[in-house]
Amino acid sequence: MRKIFALLVIFLCAINVNQAFCAQPHDWVWNVLIIPPSSGWEAEPGKSISTALAWCEREISESSSGIGGHDIKFVRLTAPASTDNYARDIEINIDEHTAAVMSFALEPDADRMFLARLAGRNVPLLIAGGENVLIDRAGRPIANIFALDLYRDYRCPAFAEYARTIYDKQKRIALAASRFTVNQEREAKICYAMLDNFGFMPMPYWADASVRDTYYMMSEEIESFEGEQAGIVISFMGGMGAREIWRNFMRIRTSWKLWNCAEPDRTYLSCRGMIFADQNILLASKGGFIETKRLLWRTRAMAINDTPAAGRAIALYEWLKRAIDMMPQPVDNLPRSQLLRNLANVRGIPFGNQVLNIAPNLHRPEARDVYIVEVRNREYSEVDLVRVNGLVYVPAY
Repeated sequence: MRKIFALLVIFLCAINVNQAFCAQPHDWVWNVLIIPPSSGWEAEPGKSISTALAWCEREISESSSGIGGHDIKFVRLTAPASTDNYARDIEINIDEHTAAVMSFALEPDADRMFLARLAGRNVPLLIAGGENVLIDRAGRPIANIFALDLYRDYRCPAFAEYARTIYDKQKRIALAASRFTVNQEREAKICYAMLDNFGFMPMPYWADASVRDTYYMMSEEIESFEGEQAGIVISFMGGMGAREIWRNFMRIRTSWKLWNCAEPDRTYLSCRGMIFADQNILLASKGGFIETKRLLWRTRAMAINDTPAAGRAIALYEWLKRAIDMMPQPVDNLPRSQLLRNLANVRGIPFGNQVLNIAPNLHRPEARDVYIVEVRNREYSEVDLVRVNGLVYVPAY
């Protein structure tokens, strides 16, 4: 009888333990909502991001303590099939189990809409790109918004540093910009101040694109600037303006160089000799993500093709993980305000062959590697690599 009673007690305890175990996961798992690229989960970037996050999920579940004593579930969001604006219509349902939202839209307009929807919430939005997305208000970063890319004006210190590296202080440098476009004037003034700080004497040329033959007259004037010694023009004129300056330089066969402070794309590949600075252009070939690809295959036989996209996914995961690990362990209830403060102070995030530290006054990395590339044989070829610090956003100079 005693044996039967003992067996009954053991059986009832097992049922209770099993019930407790079954009830536990909902409270024990934190959700991270994942916004897909605009091309969706079935295109190559989406597949690689999804695979990288699955790898991260497995790493967490098989560790002894998870993250803060919890497991993480990456919830891949999808937009309605009938939508013509997925950034507006995708459902983002945040509850007490939501640790963060990550956006892999990598399109400025979409990310701006997600920012507008989530700004001011107590859940962080981690943007996988963000070069053209302003995350500041009134001179300060929005408390719950973070971005992996430096803001677009990083090209100003990149060109200033590159000029300091390869030229002496007597080099002739002209800056071409329009006063009628906010970013052009602001970035030209940033670059001017930095070149001046390095000992150069840059000459600004303020153009009016509405005046006929503006670019022709500018090119003629720049070439005659202080004699016949060739120099460089740093253009802040946008796509059409930079191409017009380049065409006029080709027409008069000047030896002046044109540096374009714009995002390089395929439309510039006919502009032989044009120089660009960009933080993302060569990540696939030179960013160190081939090792990431090998790691996923070697450890879990997971294959990826878009290595920078997978690298961004792992970087955002590490960013969130390190912010949670900065709290006293284990973390019973995730303190949202503390998480936001920690995210602004995370250091040592692996991003290919770079290690990123987050600046509290930027909510972005303190610095990133920037590639200096030149158009040669209708492709972009690396000519240098400079380390550039992020800038505090100032609306006007």
